[in-house]
Amino acid sequence: WGKTTIPFMAHGYEEMVTPLHMLMLYNAVANDGKMMKPYLVNSIQAYGTPVETFEPQVLVDAIASPETIRQAKECLRAVVDSLHGTGHRILSDPTYSISGKTGTAVSALGNKGYNKGNKIYQASFMGFFPSEKPMYSMAVVIQNSRESKLIYGADVSGRVFKEISDRIYGHFINNTKYVDAGFGDSAVNVAKGTSTDLLAISKYLQIQPTQSSPNSFWETMQLYHATASMTATASIPTKESVLPNVVGMGLKDALYLLENKGMQVNIMGRGKVLSQSLTAGSNINKGQSIELILN
Repeated sequence: WGKTTIPFMAHGYEEMVTPLHMLMLYNAVANDGKMMKPYLVNSIQAYGTPVETFEPQVLVDAIASPETIRQAKECLRAVVDSLHGTGHRILSDPTYSISGKTGTAVSALGNKGYNKGNKIYQASFMGFFPSEKPMYSMAVVIQNSRESKLIYGADVSGRVFKEISDRIYGHFINNTKYVDAGFGDSAVNVAKGTSTDLLAISKYLQIQPTQSSPNSFWETMQLYHATASMTATASIPTKESVLPNVVGMGLKDALYLLENKGMQVNIMGRGKVLSQSLTAGSNINKGQSIELILN
């Protein structure tokens, strides 16, 4: 965490404010003024049975009046949501709102003061999300090197905060239910590739596909709503002189098939193979050229 150069008096002696102290303050604002004691462990268990449990502890019931907390929340939210906020460009998101504050400071060189000719900056962003009903608070503090091109809190620490908050929001907060848009085509998506790749994608999507031929190498997968089915791809000829059908495949698989047959592949576009210049099933020669259009 490191230490900043902001002293404060506590219990009769001077301490140095760390990012943890600052995060406790932001967390208290998010918690309607109630300041909690930070802790890392919920319980200690032996063979799955809790032997000691640690409960949340309140340090201060109210760090400020309800009106002050309300105004602080509005100000912190405006840092991101307002068009003129210092965090708007990096942290604004139409899906969920972040409240916080950017910070940019010049680091002191010990007791030698500040090096004006060769500054080292400390960038920070501290805040909480979602703004309407806060569930997570976080502090990101990064000290730049002398060679850093970006120095400001939003540009440096705000980007890290946003990447982490996006992942947390997508995994633990977002409960959006997507409904069928009513398209006539029963297959929402069709993909071709190796069975291992398609099964890995299915596992990531938390879908268990049905397989017509579990031992086949090349498969075609049809995805519909939350179900998927895989069938062996019969359009992959084993003879080296016969051109396979690579339409619908990713570029990696298409290149693997065609280049192993000795073909020169020219590519246009990005994405999956939309069309191929030579007809699948036709005889080919090594060194022959083929064009793939991706989309």
